[in-house]
Amino acid sequence: MRLDETKLDPYLDRIRALDFVKDLELKQVINQRDLGLDGLLTIATPRGKFPFGIEQKGSYLDRTLLHAIIRQAKNYKQSSQRPLLLLTRYVPRPSAEALIENGVNFVDRVGNMHLVLGSNYAHTIIGKKETSIIKEAKTVTPARVQLLYTFAANKQAQDWSVRELAKASGVSKSNVAKIRHQLAEKGLLQETQGAFKIRDIKYLEQELLRGYGEVLRPKLLINRFRAAESSPERLVERIARSLDDISVRWSLTGGPAAYELQHFYRGTEIPLFINTFSDTIIRHLRLLPDAQGPITLLRSFGTVSYWKAVAGKTLAHPWLIYAELMHSSDPRAHEAAEELKGKFLR
Repeated sequence: MRLDETKLDPYLDRIRALDFVKDLELKQVINQRDLGLDGLLTIATPRGKFPFGIEQKGSYLDRTLLHAIIRQAKNYKQSSQRPLLLLTRYVPRPSAEALIENGVNFVDRVGNMHLVLGSNYAHTIIGKKETSIIKEAKTVTPARVQLLYTFAANKQAQDWSVRELAKASGVSKSNVAKIRHQLAEKGLLQETQGAFKIRDIKYLEQELLRGYGEVLRPKLLINRFRAAESSPERLVERIARSLDDISVRWSLTGGPAAYELQHFYRGTEIPLFINTFSDTIIRHLRLLPDAQGPITLLRSFGTVSYWKAVAGKTLAHPWLIYAELMHSSDPRAHEAAEELKGKFLR
């Protein structure tokens, strides 16, 4: 991706204004270890030069996207020995505190900033609020996110008809046609001879994570539950058998699904997609509603919720597993998400 310095100027100007900054040098990503970043920035000071990898986000940071950025920053520091610098539209105080706690540098357009240059310089400002909110059309809808997951999960989707996309995404045909046109106008899809190809993979990933946490998961959420069993492994086995007995279609996502694919992380949370829901099903599963319970039931949508069977268990598509892991509050789940991404989502 070619570096567009004009998009970074509002952030770079705030860095230039710091007393200890003498010069900035912006470079294109060249090395393999830096791929996926938006550029490399070196900050020159009286005590030397300090390099950063730049990650730019154009949207607000919801919980899922915030977790992904923190995990990315840790991985980048380990692989390159350079810190990550997040440039984003706005960082509210809770997000700023989470980023600072995890050692992530950031600058936003409002003036919030956390910049640490080794043991030589540090500058932190948080708590500034947006004084003018840019009004935008509400385009991030559950239907839009469902269609994005369909494109991400199926390479053939670029050539599918509206009818085929509607069936795969669980979105009405009229809505598919409208949303696909909107995505092309926004630049996320590129129309070429009737085919709609993904134009920006990095932007797509951002929209998948943000859309999942902000609008799709809340729509799909049925409730959280608990059961008598304490072993997540035995509980998954029992729920799977019970759902099969009453012909309810289901799939695993999050930690249990990641474990079936990689045997790296299972966690204590058990999120499942199901295609139908009733009080009778809950009684059959012997579950009790509990806002803090480990079992989360989500309504499935389209075909993305049912990817393939592994060891007798149906799993959701890795993009959904990845998003659910990043939505978790467990840092080990975020690490498992990156492992999953490296193997299945490149």
